[in-house]
Amino acid sequence: MWFAAIALAVFGACDTRGVTLIDPDVAGGPDSVAFHVSLEDTLLARALGWEDGVPGAEIQLHRIVDPFQPHVLNTDSAGNAYISTLLPGLYEIAGYTVLSPDETGPTGGVVRAFGDGFKQTVGSTPRVSLALAADEVGSLVMSEVYGGGLTHQNQYHWARFVELYNNSDTTVYLDGILLGKGFGRQYSAVVTCADNRPFREDPAGIWSPEFHQFPGGGREYPVAPGQVVTIALDAVDHSQVDPTLPDLSQSDFELQGSADPDNPDVPNMPPVGPRSDPQGHGMLTSPTQVLFLALPLDATGLQTRVHMKGVTYARVPSDHVLDVVSGWTVTPDSDPAIYLPTYDCLNWVNREFDRLEAVLYRPDGDNRTSTHRKVLRVVAGREILQDVDMSRIDFVLGHSSPGQIEY
Repeated sequence: MWFAAIALAVFGACDTRGVTLIDPDVAGGPDSVAFHVSLEDTLLARALGWEDGVPGAEIQLHRIVDPFQPHVLNTDSAGNAYISTLLPGLYEIAGYTVLSPDETGPTGGVVRAFGDGFKQTVGSTPRVSLALAADEVGSLVMSEVYGGGLTHQNQYHWARFVELYNNSDTTVYLDGILLGKGFGRQYSAVVTCADNRPFREDPAGIWSPEFHQFPGGGREYPVAPGQVVTIALDAVDHSQVDPTLPDLSQSDFELQGSADPDNPDVPNMPPVGPRSDPQGHGMLTSPTQVLFLALPLDATGLQTRVHMKGVTYARVPSDHVLDVVSGWTVTPDSDPAIYLPTYDCLNWVNREFDRLEAVLYRPDGDNRTSTHRKVLRVVAGREILQDVDMSRIDFVLGHSSPGQIEY
């Protein structure tokens, strides 16, 4: 199927369209750029025998002024890879590896994933280092983000949804939890990426103009381990508008708006942030934004600031943030220069929340295209989803599947 061939994370896809695979050149050349991959966890690296570097790791390189046709390198036994065909410029660089079953002795037989990513100018720098962080164990995570409808002739926005998944081994409660939109890619010709950096990369929290809150007083909405929760923008059957759009009439929750077709059988999540969606349907969620989940708090007590065109933002403290997903649209077949002001922002959110954004591409404008968090392993019949805090490698493309884990 098409989504298997053009996964967002092209790692391991030796026949991926537009991807150039380059075997490690252990010698390197005088004009080559060297990449070295290690683990952040030095104790685990020693236990795995990876003190010198991570062998067999994959590195994705994409120069942001080019169509999305990345190079993929593989590291040698010492964690090194070399390439001599790179044009100078600002690159997205992502590294990734997953333990094979016979490597899991030091992890107690558990398959673990590791990743690192960032944007960096390559050309004057002869050596680039990546330190791979390990996946997190156990949390409520966003498992799917769907923003379809934009290719519909009437720009139909209302079929969007976010899916949550209990990735832990204990019951969690949704009562009071926040789902919101971060500052992310906001920029203008007047207010530059440098001006916005204190908002985007604030280590103290995520600045947000909009967020909704789950209803309940504490323990009214339990989510069992492995259970999926679908949050619709509008909880109706959107396939009646276009057959490529999902039926969200059986969603678990919907974002409350003043003008939406409220489904009385689906609990509402009221807006509690500084502003509500001006179109009256609640917050417009999209995989090409910064989205976050946060623990319950009193939104009226949050610090606020007015920034950019008079928009008020509230800061959700970092110790309340549960999960962050970010992404942007790529153009495999055309020049992406129109998006360059955004690309100049090296980080859309602090690296402690998300190291590198995912990418989204809709083949032939397919409305069914959605972003899915990968299944890393299966334990006693229950999927454990990958959570390396790096959307670029945690998510893949697939058809929308509200209420189901498929990838």
